[in-house]
Amino acid sequence: MKHAWRLNVPRAPLVRPAPPGGPMQRPSSETGPAALNAIYAALALGVFLFAAVVLFVLDPVGSSIEPNVMRVVWLAFAVLATLAAGVIRGRMAGAGAGPDQARTAAILVWALAEGQALVGIVGTMLTGDRVTAYASLALFVWIWMRYPPRAFSGR
Repeated sequence: MKHAWRLNVPRAPLVRPAPPGGPMQRPSSETGPAALNAIYAALALGVFLFAAVVLFVLDPVGSSIEPNVMRVVWLAFAVLATLAAGVIRGRMAGAGAGPDQARTAAILVWALAEGQALVGIVGTMLTGDRVTAYASLALFVWIWMRYPPRAFSGR
């Protein structure tokens, strides 16, 4: 005679209960614009704080790279970033774009603007030449004002 041993242990449920705050949900259309505005402001704040540190705290005077080389590198990156921002805005956040696609386009455009600004500011750190920092900040402000969050609302 075979004996079947059975442990009287309760089994765990197959489905996990929802977290205390409720199930995970995607951001609603009401929270989307607020989050986009926060990202928009944070990117700008980061660029200007970094520029302030480089221009006023570090006071770069040395040169590890020829300033004209850095100007050409920044200019190439700035032209690429500006053109790409326009293309991304036009293709990804056009009239038929959904909210997720428009938000993605907004973040990509602002990241391009931030990237070219950081290249210019780092160029100032490496060369001691402030021209790239000031030019990159001017272009950053132009892109920042040209593509505010409302430019990606699809309206």
